[in-house]
Amino acid sequence: MPQGLPRKLRRLFLLQSVLAIVAVVTCMYVATLFARGQIASAWMQAEADRFWQEVAQDPGYPPPMTQSVTSYFVPHGSDAVALGVPRGFVDAGLGMHRLTGPGPSQRLLVQDGPDGRLYLRVAFRLMDRVGVWSLGIAALMAMVAIATVSWLSYRIARRLVLPVTVMAREVARWDPRQPDLGAIEPTRLPGEVGTEVKLLGGAIRGLAERTQAFIRRERDFTREASHELRTPLTVVSVAADMLRRDQDLPVRMRRSLDRVQVAARDMEAVVDALLILAREDEPGGIEDFTGLDVAIEAVEVGKRLLHEQPDPPAVVLTLVEHGDPRVRGSRRALAVILEQLVRNACTFTTEGSIDVVAAPDRIEVRDTGVGMEHDVLERVFEPFYRADQYVGGRGLGLAIVRRLAGRFGWSVDIASTPGQGTEVTLRFPAAA
Repeated sequence: MPQGLPRKLRRLFLLQSVLAIVAVVTCMYVATLFARGQIASAWMQAEADRFWQEVAQDPGYPPPMTQSVTSYFVPHGSDAVALGVPRGFVDAGLGMHRLTGPGPSQRLLVQDGPDGRLYLRVAFRLMDRVGVWSLGIAALMAMVAIATVSWLSYRIARRLVLPVTVMAREVARWDPRQPDLGAIEPTRLPGEVGTEVKLLGGAIRGLAERTQAFIRRERDFTREASHELRTPLTVVSVAADMLRRDQDLPVRMRRSLDRVQVAARDMEAVVDALLILAREDEPGGIEDFTGLDVAIEAVEVGKRLLHEQPDPPAVVLTLVEHGDPRVRGSRRALAVILEQLVRNACTFTTEGSIDVVAAPDRIEVRDTGVGMEHDVLERVFEPFYRADQYVGGRGLGLAIVRRLAGRFGWSVDIASTPGQGTEVTLRFPAAA
């Protein structure tokens, strides 16, 4: 049984039942007390009226005295206490009084007649028992009735809510790229499928179809644009390499060609990343390999980048081997990520060192460059974000790095201190 809304409904109906039972039992108790008081008052008044009628016909008629009724008659001018009337009765005064004390409930009626005063006390033993049993039976029947009605109401509400719950569960399981639209068809949903559920299902299906179409357009555009960019980039790279071999080129022209070569390689890395991301829903491309060889290739790319700069910085780029990580994913994706990280380190490091550290479960790129402020570090993975104090690039590098890493379950963490350098850690999950 799906949880969430059904569970809340159960709690709601349970709370409703408890409150209803408490309210009904309380009302019945109050009504029982009121009814018992009215009956007791009427009974005692009837006893007193009958006594006065008998006394009017026979002045020697004794006051009523039974197991439940105790009464005293005091002629006018006599001492009530001397005749055995309890002091509490005498002090109570005329009228109906409720007596307190252990045992059954008791009431006292003090009434004056033509020949004297009547003290009538009644103990309601039987009435108390009848009241308790009546209240208990009525309360039990009310509880059973309320519980039955609440359970039936819950069953009806559950059947109404169940289609929405099942639909939500199925939608939560969907892969946005391949949603199972048949799972939310009204004919396949349990419970009472009403008009609202059908409208909701239709809206979800429409949204899923539009999402699929959007993903397909984005993927197709990325793939086609990447392929279209690759050809002119190859032409630019080859032409720049050929021109650079000309020994008669002036120094200014050679520096321009160096910048063209660096920009072309950066664009090739971005194109490769886009192609990998465009194929993220396609099977294949997943393999088991060692990351050390890829790290060595990234270090060679970095050394070549440093050497080709017009004014090569005083930076030492080295590979530190603490282990050979076992990686599951795309070798080309890891190469793009590491090359991008090394390029960033080379761009923002003018002196000191750059270390690429290979460990059993991660690869780190450490530099002694300019570092980053805290506010920059918080936004460094946002696409197109580039702080004003940093130059070069279009702000896509680290955004693509994180997305590529997430594609294969890898994680990217950055620690940086302004003026001291940056450390980027690429972690790999343990091999199964």
